Amino acid sequence: MPNAENKISAFLYRYRGYILGVIAVALVCAPPSDLTPSTLIAIPIYVVSAFLRVQSRRFIGEHTRGHVHAADALVTCGPYARVRHPLYISNTGFALGVAFFHLGVSLWVVAFMLVVVAFEVALSRIEDRFLEQKFGDVWRAWARETPAFVPRLSALDASSCDSKHVPAQRTFWQAFFADSSTWLWLFFCNLLLILRKVAVFYV
Repeated sequence: MPNAENKISAFLYRYRGYILGVIAVALVCAPPSDLTPSTLIAIPIYVVSAFLRVQSRRFIGEHTRGHVHAADALVTCGPYARVRHPLYISNTGFALGVAFFHLGVSLWVVAFMLVVVAFEVALSRIEDRFLEQKFGDVWRAWARETPAFVPRLSALDASSCDSKHVPAQRTFWQAFFADSSTWLWLFFCNLLLILRKVAVFYV
């Protein structure tokens, strides 16, 4: 069973982008809501999710979409001093924004988000197992004090994570532009949804 579980985990991680693509296609097939109200809900969710993503990218080094896990060091500063998986939270936030943008306030959002959250939680557990195997007691000590998804109100051991001791590897804008593929995906996804709304409501 452990071998089968490892194979499933490797499959989910390797093809995570394709799996999210399938989920996105399913979303597009759902009936859209009117443009204006859904946009007002989605924009602040996008902004918060983007800010969290960029802040996380400032501390974790080179951006990668590789097929296998890799980590030169255990990052516990920046957003990682408060929560273990800020990038997965950001991904879930983007998904929630897209869901509201396309579907408005409806039960379709609940169904879509249940699938997305389950997938992101599965990925986070795969990452936790990898980091625990690689960093052992250091990871376990950090994980005991740092929630997976609900951020701590105060940063863990903030004195060792300030800019004098562990500076961010990038500026805000360097991290932003390094993640250009994410912003392009988000742009084209929303463009496709806008075209679908226009075809349904205005043509």
